[in-house]
Amino acid sequence: MIGVIRYLKGYLKIKVWGYSPERFMNLCTNRGIILWGLSGDGGCYTMYISLSDFFMLRDIVKKTKTRVAVLERHGLPFFMRDVKRRKMFLAGIVFCFCFLAFMSRFVWAIEFTGNELITQDQIRAFLREQGVDYGVKKSGLDLETLEAALRESFSGVTWVSMQLTGTRLTVQIKENDLPTREETKQQALRYADGADLVAAKSGTISSILTRSGVPQVKQGDTVEKGDVLISGLVPVNNDDGTVRQWETVVADGDAVLEFEEPVQLSQPFSYTYKNYTGRERRYRFLSLFSRRWLFPFTRCSYVKYDTVTQERRLRLFGQIDLPLFTGSILCREYLPVDAVYDENSARSLLEGKFEKIIARFEEKGVHIIQKDVKIVKGVNGLVLTGTLKAHQEAVLLRAAEKPPETETAAAPQ
Repeated sequence: MIGVIRYLKGYLKIKVWGYSPERFMNLCTNRGIILWGLSGDGGCYTMYISLSDFFMLRDIVKKTKTRVAVLERHGLPFFMRDVKRRKMFLAGIVFCFCFLAFMSRFVWAIEFTGNELITQDQIRAFLREQGVDYGVKKSGLDLETLEAALRESFSGVTWVSMQLTGTRLTVQIKENDLPTREETKQQALRYADGADLVAAKSGTISSILTRSGVPQVKQGDTVEKGDVLISGLVPVNNDDGTVRQWETVVADGDAVLEFEEPVQLSQPFSYTYKNYTGRERRYRFLSLFSRRWLFPFTRCSYVKYDTVTQERRLRLFGQIDLPLFTGSILCREYLPVDAVYDENSARSLLEGKFEKIIARFEEKGVHIIQKDVKIVKGVNGLVLTGTLKAHQEAVLLRAAEKPPETETAAAPQ
């Protein structure tokens, strides 16, 4: 803190020599003049002094018959003096801050996480239809409406979260998966007018437990995707049993569904693999928005090749993302080679695919209770078909339905 105060007031590094520099320092101390950073030997000393105290040295210098020379100047007063001489530099600083303030009002980066089945290009195209692209104003974004529209447009998306950080819009999605309990609690905070707990998929109710709300189904009932399992509308009855009014709550509970999941996989006997020749070519590029410039400008002459792209976004102060990228593209030449699997190898690959599906279900909290599948050999390959019977807690929150109109009971005569 002392260093900041000294910088704001300004300070000097001085050199003192002459008849009695020791007496010079003693008189400074007696008059309350602060000296620091003292060094030197013999009759020559260097030290630091504040700018205001420096102008109080004239009488002391005369009495001690010493000489004082300024070696260095530090602090805001000297910086401002230099800035006044360089008006273009000052104008540049002002322009830079104005530019950053203006640019921070827009979205310059859009990132996606969690998408596997749905490509980034599909989500980008959807956002463009909604008017969201590079350069859109942050103040004009309604994230809750965009999240709801994204869930409705892509049936495989079960959970969406959009966040603005600096000039970056982050889109987090989950495909064919259900939000965790923590994510459900965060989502519940958005429903000020109550919410229903609905079925995330079709099936049969295996068990249901209600914590808040009114259950609409019981064990053994068959439900379709989107049916209300626990309603967020709670009736308040009169003494005669009629409904006086409706209160809204965020429905909470556990509902386990039993359902069947169809499975169909194929493994052809013939396949093509890539035999890399070892020839490679690297390009540098510069991208602005959707435009990209390659260096060198000549195109890759390989007939068949893979590309490996590495890019880096320009980011100011770690927060302000700009639509400017630099990076490289590596082209690797390969020759396609046709080959054929034998039946045992094809069966092993097909069973491996099936085990990955089972593992993926288990990661999502789906408990497989029965497997009814078979492998059939065809002319071109093997086909695995059948169904999986499973249990899962498959529920989602949805805004509560509008309460029905209530009849006011007549007052007794």
